[in-house]
Amino acid sequence: MKRFFLLLLILLPLTARGTETCRVFVLTIDSEIHAKSARTLEKALQEAEDWNAQVFLMRLNTFGGALDAAEKMRTALLESPFTTVAFIDHQAASAGALISLACDLIYMSPGSTIGAATVVNQKGEPMPEKYQSYMRSLMRATAEKTGRDTKLAEQMVNGEKIVSLTTQEAIEAGFSQGRADGISETLDLLGYSDCEIQEYKETWLDKVIGFFLLPLVQGLLLMGMIGGVFFELKTPGVGFPLGLAIVCAIGYFSPLFLEGLIQYWEIAVMMVGVVLLGLEIFVTPGFGVLGILGIVAMATGLTLSMVDNWIFEFKGPFPWNRILGPVAIVMVASLASIIGMLLSVHVLFPTRAFNYIALRTNLKTENGFLGVPVLKDIAIGQEGITFTDLRPAGKVTINGKWVEARAAVGFIPKDTTVKVVRIEGGVIFVETL
Repeated sequence: MKRFFLLLLILLPLTARGTETCRVFVLTIDSEIHAKSARTLEKALQEAEDWNAQVFLMRLNTFGGALDAAEKMRTALLESPFTTVAFIDHQAASAGALISLACDLIYMSPGSTIGAATVVNQKGEPMPEKYQSYMRSLMRATAEKTGRDTKLAEQMVNGEKIVSLTTQEAIEAGFSQGRADGISETLDLLGYSDCEIQEYKETWLDKVIGFFLLPLVQGLLLMGMIGGVFFELKTPGVGFPLGLAIVCAIGYFSPLFLEGLIQYWEIAVMMVGVVLLGLEIFVTPGFGVLGILGIVAMATGLTLSMVDNWIFEFKGPFPWNRILGPVAIVMVASLASIIGMLLSVHVLFPTRAFNYIALRTNLKTENGFLGVPVLKDIAIGQEGITFTDLRPAGKVTINGKWVEARAAVGFIPKDTTVKVVRIEGGVIFVETL
């Protein structure tokens, strides 16, 4: 009876409009639930509101995903000004079940299931009780808000038997309002068959961001970023490795930031690491404390960018097991990037393409190349005048020509008469007369 009155209240506005055209906005989510899904739903709800839609229909086919993203989607659906309808096309498991419960109405295709909302880790193992308790509270609160059985919703998380409902079982339990073979039949059952329908479509920017968020692409960008920094530290000056690292960093962090997967402070940690490494490369000689701190800061930023921020909201012992996975990924990616770049140099060396990024000419002495400069017409005992201060190196005028020289002892000021006392390794050493 309660469901009958709910349907009546939903249909009354359409009846009252008479000849006014109703509008239904449709969003399809048929992949794992993650932050990109939450952002997509947020943009779809905004488009539906701008279009003045009366009904928001979401086609779901998912095995679940990230809990923080699912909670954001649940909140957005509960607070939306539309009549929200979930059409479950085969699967609405785990996070998908929570999202479905947040809709006013649920319709399911034959052979579909809803439930199995236990919180698990990446290996499929159940998480500790505090995670399950949080998920149970979300399921109960959502079911209570949408007028469904709170106890049954809680049993989908855990209990003597974790509940998953088939299409018929969900109808009998009052979780679903009926069976439908597709979106068109769902709208027919709701009396919206004559409504204007608009589907959410991804823009080219959404597709580009989605490409850069692919695990394989993210892994390659991570390897390029770490490998570029490593090779830049091993070579003098600024060159190709640093440019590669910068490009990979932009490609790695930009889509994560645009999709809300990382926060400002995580990027700030990464930038601190970059600044420290820059100071180590360009300001301080050798490799010391600044370089080590820079590497640690960069590794920390990369690790935190892979961690769900919702774990910091829980009270009690910190769940270190959620950190170990990202740490291992960063370490493996670092090792793989170094090995990969070494192998790539070995493979590229025989090709012409290598000439554009590195010098490989072998300077042999038999071809006239020398390791030290040849000093002509300069001998021990010759005199000259310092053209610059020698601190201890500088320039000296000998035989009317400028030459590089070093003070054999102490400091020699400009315009001082000096004498060549020795020549070692192509370096002229002088003393004052």
